[in-house]
Amino acid sequence: MTTFNLVRTVLNNVDDVAGRWQHEGGEVLQKNKKVGWYASTKRVTFGATDAQNTAMLTLTIFLGKSRTGATENITLQGAHDFNTGNEIGSVSAASATQSAVRGKTFNRLVNTVNIG
Repeated sequence: MTTFNLVRTVLNNVDDVAGRWQHEGGEVLQKNKKVGWYASTKRVTFGATDAQNTAMLTLTIFLGKSRTGATENITLQGAHDFNTGNEIGSVSAASATQSAVRGKTFNRLVNTVNIG
């Protein structure tokens, strides 16, 4: 299992006629050492009367550069539950050196992301 801790430094909410976009970003730590940055987008669609309790989620973790100079990354897609704050889903894409995590499940509780 791979574990990352996220330290949020930016949070913006943007509303449009159909709902809300929430953009979040910050630092990624692994074993208390900074290893990169992350960007997260959540999309909440409003229904006839209220917002739904879940949102579509895309979270990308940008890690250091590989030996070739390319930035390593892992992209997670899933859902965010506004009642609990939990996020669940799977790894939808990853750079070549991170390919072992493709298709694995993830969960995020507060600021801890576990993959695998």
